[in-house]
Formats: sequence, C-alpha cells, structure tokens
Amino acid sequence: MKIFSTPNELLIRRVLLLASLYYLILTISVSEFIVNDPDIYWHLATGKWIVEHGVIPSTDPFSQYGQGKDWVAYSWLFELLVYGLVKLFGSFGLVIYVAVFAMGITTALLLLIRKLEPNPGIVIGLTALGVVAMAPTLMCPRPWLFSILFFIIELDILLSVQRTKNQRYLFILPVLFVAWANLHIQFIYGLFVLGVFLIEPIIDACFKKPFSVKTIAASFDRKSWLVLLLCFLATLINPYHVKLWWTIFDIMGQKGPYTYITELQAMTFRTAPDWAVLGLTIGGAYSIGQSKKIRPFLVIIFLAGVFISFRSLRDGWFIALSTLLIIASSHSIPSISERYQIRKIHILITTFIIGLFLLIWIPKKNLTNTELAGITAKHYPMEAVNFIKNHAYSGPLYNHFNWGGFLIWHLPQLPVSVDGRSNIFGDERIERSINTWSGHKSWEDDPELANAKLVIAALDMPLSSLLKLDTRFELVYEDAIATVYVAKSTHEK
Repeated sequence: MKIFSTPNELLIRRVLLLASLYYLILTISVSEFIVNDPDIYWHLATGKWIVEHGVIPSTDPFSQYGQGKDWVAYSWLFELLVYGLVKLFGSFGLVIYVAVFAMGITTALLLLIRKLEPNPGIVIGLTALGVVAMAPTLMCPRPWLFSILFFIIELDILLSVQRTKNQRYLFILPVLFVAWANLHIQFIYGLFVLGVFLIEPIIDACFKKPFSVKTIAASFDRKSWLVLLLCFLATLINPYHVKLWWTIFDIMGQKGPYTYITELQAMTFRTAPDWAVLGLTIGGAYSIGQSKKIRPFLVIIFLAGVFISFRSLRDGWFIALSTLLIIASSHSIPSISERYQIRKIHILITTFIIGLFLLIWIPKKNLTNTELAGITAKHYPMEAVNFIKNHAYSGPLYNHFNWGGFLIWHLPQLPVSVDGRSNIFGDERIERSINTWSGHKSWEDDPELANAKLVIAALDMPLSSLLKLDTRFELVYEDAIATVYVAKSTHEK
C-alpha cells in the first residue's frame, strides 16, 4: 500500500532534491574563508571612504605609491553595498552577502537549465555540478558574484529571444549593463557574449549554399545591433565614463598578476572544483561533436571559455556556465506543455525549509561576529595592529601584498606600500616587493624597505627573520602571527 499519492510523492521527492541542492551550495559558500579573503578589506575601506567623503574616489587614497595618481574604483557600488552590510551586521554581513548570492546564482542557473532540459533530476544534477565547478568563486565576498548572476540572466534572456523570436527581450539588457558596469568590471564578458549571439546569423549565412552577399546582408538585424550599441553606451553610465574602459585595457595588458596572484593562476587539479570544470568541458565538447547542427554561438563561447577559464582559476565560472548551456541544449527544446516542470510550489516549499535550516545551521557553524573575529585573528595581524595603534607609530609603512587590504581597513591612517589592486602598482613594483619578502639576494636594496619607518611582517615570511639581523630595524613586537619592526632612528627618538 502506498502511503502517498503520486502527486504528493513527486512533491516530496522534488522538494528534497531541491533542498539537497541548496544545502550543497550553502555548505560550499558559507565558510570561514569569507573573512579570510585578502581583498574584501580594501573593498570595505573604499565603501567607507565613499560614505565619509560623499564622492567616488578619482585618485588612490590608500597607498603611498598611488597617492595623487588616477584610480578607478570600478566596483564602487558593490563596495557601498558590502560596507553597508558590515555597518549593519558586523562581519556577519559578509556571510549574508555570500549566502544570498550563492542561493540566487543557484536559483538563476536552475531556472535557466530547466528551460532546456525536461528531466527534473537532470536539471538538479547539472545545477549541482555547476555549483561544485564554481565553488572557488562562490565562497568569496567579491563583486564577481554579481557578474556570475548577471551572466546567467543574460544567457536566459538570449535563450528567450532564440526560443520566442521576440527581440523585445533584448531591450532588458541595456538596463542590466548599467548596473553591471557599476558593480564589476567583468561586464566585458557579457558584451562579448551578446556580440557573439548577434553575429551568429551572419556566420550561418556565410556557410549557406549557394553563397550570396544578399543573404548575408539580410541576416544583419539593425534592431539587434542597436541593442549592442545601447549596451555599450550603458557601460559609460558610471562615475568614470570612458576611463572605465581605459582601466579594462590596462588590466588586460598586465601579465604579472597571472604569476603571483593565486586566484589568477591556472587550475592545479588538486581540488574537486577543478575536476568538475574539466568534466564539464569534456561534456561540452562531446555535446558539440554529437550535435547534428553546430551553433556558432555555442562553439565560440565554448572556445572563449576554455581560454579564459583554464588561464585563470577565478574565471572558471565562465566555462562552467557555457558548457552547462551546451550540454542542456544538446536535446531538442521541449515545449512548455511537454515539460514536467519543477513548479513554483516546489521552490517555495524548499525556500521555507532552507530558511529554517539556516536559523539552526549558521549558529552551529560558529559564524557569529565573535567567532568571525577569532577566525580573522588567526590569519591576519589583528593584535599587531592594536599594538601599532596603542603606540601611535608613524609611517612610511612596509607590508606584504596579501596584508595590504587588511591594513587599509584597520590602519587607515597609514598608507600601505602595496595591496591587492595590482593595476595601481604595476608588475615591476609588485615583483620587487614579492622578491624582498621572499628574501631574494637583493632584498636589502629595496628602496621602499630602506625608507620605511614601520614594517609589519608575517612571522613565517623570510623577511621577518632577516630583519632581526638588519641593523636598520628593531623588533618591537612579536606574536604567533606577526612581527613589528621600526626603524632604529625613529625608535630612538
């Protein structure tokens, strides 16, 4: 005898599947790494600076080298958001940001895939695989979470245009790009995908037989290309206008960050997300090869995704989303009546369950403000910072690249020597700083170290040990995390 009728069985089964999916994303994204991310602190400092001064910065207010030099805070709107959350909720505000966006990205991806794949189990399975592949980016309180969400929304809009032949959906995109350009610089990926989508009919026309210039000309849709122009102009609606694009070209020209910044390095294939990305890539390539009709749009974004994502760990989401679209599109698109949908009631019940789960789970994860402060103190020089404040030491300050953002946030009165905003400092200066901290043979000749009056160093860095033998500096503080040195002439005074 069956306990549940078939509809109730399906409801319970799908709610449990959805709940498992959201549990997966929360366990991946909500972790102590949220407060260990080195760059979130200079983002917070930027948001605070904007609130205190009432303007968007045009020059760098945080570093010795950058003072007076042009600086484009291209994620200024994100920085205001996270600063507001931290102001209201403390460090727990970062947990809120990551959890909300992780769930939002999962939901958006779920809704996108269900438009292409009729089997609810496969929909949830593909979404879960995508979540695992994007895990390294989903656990960081960064503006790229907006880029991932907006990228999925853009793909959904383009899919709707392709399905319905209704180009009016495209006019949503300029509004999307206005927000995107003020939140994160990776809106450039969105423009690229839109351009590929619009050029696809032209590519198809070029391969039609017999070849005809008239056919190619007829495939050119002025209204669609007008949307692309509007989207480009929308990206200029920001405090920096065309300077934002100059920054993009500047960042694209940098090679050094791909060597010394971990998140910009290639995948190491030591973690499950890297292998999930590889598996999706193989699945996407297989789906393209098996397709009876090759869509240029899917092929081009696949190839672009391979180049972008395998070059940089941070951009693994691009190939993950592209291949998920390709794999889910490999079946013929079913009509609405043929699809056995994951219905709204399933999502609503799941949301309620997850809400209850969060109330119980988050306290057990020890992610209260007190616990988060303890986690931060294990990875950053919190006690050393307090020592510097109590003794009112002055700069110039010399610090490591990874601690720059933290010191900007906690020691705003002391401009840092370097931090995670690599486009300000340039490859040569950052490389010299890294060599100095690594104890390279030329470390004593670093002019910034020679001019420093205050050095805060991680205890396990080679430079921290070398400075104990350096007659120019005196050790004034040491704990399990950091050491503090002052220039002897300064200390004697």
